Amino acid sequence: MVRTAARVAPFLAILLLLSSAPSLRAQEQPPIVVTSLSAGYTFGQQATFGIEVTADAGITALYLYLQEEGKPQIDVISAPFEPGTSARAGHQRDLRLYPFPPFGQVTWWWEIWDGADHRLTTDPSTFQYVDNRFEWQTGISEPIRVHTVVADPAYLRAALDVAQASLTRITQELEAPEPERVDIYLYPSLTDLRAALEMAGREWMGGQARPELGVVLVAVPYDDEFVTRMEQDIPHELTHLVIYQVAGPVGYAYIPAWLNEGLAMVNQVHPDPSLDALLEQARLEGRLIPLSDLCAPFPTDPETALLSYAQSASLVQYIRGQYGGAGIRALLSAYADGAGCEGGIIQALDTTPERLDLAWRAYLMGISGWATWLSDNAAWLLLWGLSLLLALPMTGAVCRRRR
Repeated sequence: MVRTAARVAPFLAILLLLSSAPSLRAQEQPPIVVTSLSAGYTFGQQATFGIEVTADAGITALYLYLQEEGKPQIDVISAPFEPGTSARAGHQRDLRLYPFPPFGQVTWWWEIWDGADHRLTTDPSTFQYVDNRFEWQTGISEPIRVHTVVADPAYLRAALDVAQASLTRITQELEAPEPERVDIYLYPSLTDLRAALEMAGREWMGGQARPELGVVLVAVPYDDEFVTRMEQDIPHELTHLVIYQVAGPVGYAYIPAWLNEGLAMVNQVHPDPSLDALLEQARLEGRLIPLSDLCAPFPTDPETALLSYAQSASLVQYIRGQYGGAGIRALLSAYADGAGCEGGIIQALDTTPERLDLAWRAYLMGISGWATWLSDNAAWLLLWGLSLLLALPMTGAVCRRRR
């Protein structure tokens, strides 16, 4: 019995060795090993990406891939390094020259090559390019997230309430789905907001919506008027996001500025009364801007820009009054389908831009009914006038004969 066990023991040892061989092979080190990855940035200044890697066959190439949210193209950067079996490399991006989209997502990954023609691609990583000059506090009321630097729960709660009520009202009016997520950043001053936009390579304005990112940037100082300012600026910028939901990423580019900005203006809870005075003064002085000039983005000249906003708001109010919400939605639908600025009006409202502009100007003067009637019957009035001119000589001749 002992002899039998002695004979079997070597065979058992061989079997155990063979059964453990796969696990030993599985524990073998892969040809390329990434030991460290890093990414960081200073808003508006510089972004840094780093990698440390080893390979027995020697590292031959390191490539960094960058993709910005909302952009299909991918940047590929060949990172310099000292050749060897281990390598450390980094890439610094000057955000003053090549800014990332503010508050957008940046995705990055590395590709590594070695001397044995092995290639390794790391899993993609992401970060949100937030203005990290500030410590943001966040409040959530789905789908809305409000970010502020003000340490007052009442301020944060007011912003959430205004945003939620505005988003509900605007989506119902335009019969649009709510965005999956909305991030609203409330800057403590116009100066801070301006600096953020300029550092991110964006044109300065009082507020900004990035519909493709679902991001709104506004300045709401922490003072006695912060609720009023929220009710003015938050609905305005949210309107752009909802229009983007209606039109889609392709159709949004066809929405004319007068409709996009006009809707945003009329959705403000507290319209700016100074714009009404500006509009009336321009009407009296004959300086109203032709409708065709309000199709493209508004000029940067402050006076002309303000008048463009005022006219657009008034025109949208007029259309809403004459055609109802259905008229506004028909316009958005026509433009979302690719209609031109003039074609959208013809398709949605069954009138020409010239007649619409004439009717709106008459509305400003308080004679809209007569102006519309005259416009609609201009051809018949012309024929009637000509018939009178032709009839006058005959009438005179009859009168002379009777004498």
